Order: sequence, then C-alpha cells, then structure tokens
Amino acid sequence: MDNPLSQNPGPRSRATHWKQTVLYLEDVLTICEGETIIGSMTVAPNKKNPRDVDIMVKYSLSGRRCVVSRVQFYKMR
Repeated sequence: MDNPLSQNPGPRSRATHWKQTVLYLEDVLTICEGETIIGSMTVAPNKKNPRDVDIMVKYSLSGRRCVVSRVQFYKMR
C-alpha cells in the first residue's frame, strides 16, 4: 500500500467524528498493592435519541482502606 490510512484519536490531534470522554466516579478509591477493582461497563444507544449514548458503570472494591460498591449512569450527547 503506497498511501496507508491512519487516524490518531489523541487529544492533541485534529478533531474527528470520534468522541472521547472522562467518566468521574462518585467515590475516591484508595487501593493497596495486590487489591483489585471489579467492574463492568455497558454502552448502548439511547432509546429516544440513537445519537446519544447511555453508559452504565458498575464497580466494587473490598480493600483494606476502602470498601465500596456502586452503579453509576452517564449520558453522552
């Protein structure tokens, strides 16, 4: 291929139609060496507006300094 195509989604690159976001957690998690956060993320088109995205984040930590279990919901427009 003489002219390979590439796309850089980095924050300092030219804008594309791809989106980036940061999902802030409601909790401050203090994690000690050897501990593990258990979690999952679901991303789906919004039922009313398929251009919006609904995001659900579940996480839990049962550590020496922090015990938390939470489900958070986000909407990306």
